[in-house]
Amino acid sequence: MAAVMIGVCSQAYAWDQVPDENGLYDGLYDRPTYFPEWEQPNEWPNAMYMLCEVRMESAQGERVESYEVAVYDSDNNLRHCGRSLVKDNHYCVLTIRGTEGDTFHFEVLYGDDFANPKIAKISGVTVDFETSKSIGSPTEPYVLILPNTPTGIENLTPTGDGRTYDILGRPVSNPTNGLYIIDGRKYIIH
Repeated sequence: MAAVMIGVCSQAYAWDQVPDENGLYDGLYDRPTYFPEWEQPNEWPNAMYMLCEVRMESAQGERVESYEVAVYDSDNNLRHCGRSLVKDNHYCVLTIRGTEGDTFHFEVLYGDDFANPKIAKISGVTVDFETSKSIGSPTEPYVLILPNTPTGIENLTPTGDGRTYDILGRPVSNPTNGLYIIDGRKYIIH
């Protein structure tokens, strides 16, 4: 498995911005990258490899199918980015270059709107660099869990008290511009 990952991911080249005659980007992917200017760094001769998938944080743990994983070092420098592959069960292969002692954290970019992706920082998950280490496999991929995030305020019940609250539910006596809940209804104050 490691040999396949090296061959696919260690190349540094300009990313396709338009699909080829088969509708693929860079000969492999069903969409372009969110990081078109990024190139695989070559200042670190050693690499480790990850095969991962992304799932939603829910009872069902739904798999996310179109996503990109960004790998950052402890100084928040982008060290690698990788897209999910439809033909590989929507897994993402990462070739992370570094030195022993480096620690990495992740962001996942996903969604159907390629121009405006959802971005989730995967909190509490870090990986320590180990040369030639492989994490995850086709039978047991490393799973990154996207946190459930509220998409709006719903199911409000009027309280009848006329009080004003911010979107975190804290009482507000003098609201300024923003979104507020007044007597159980949502209002935008300009």
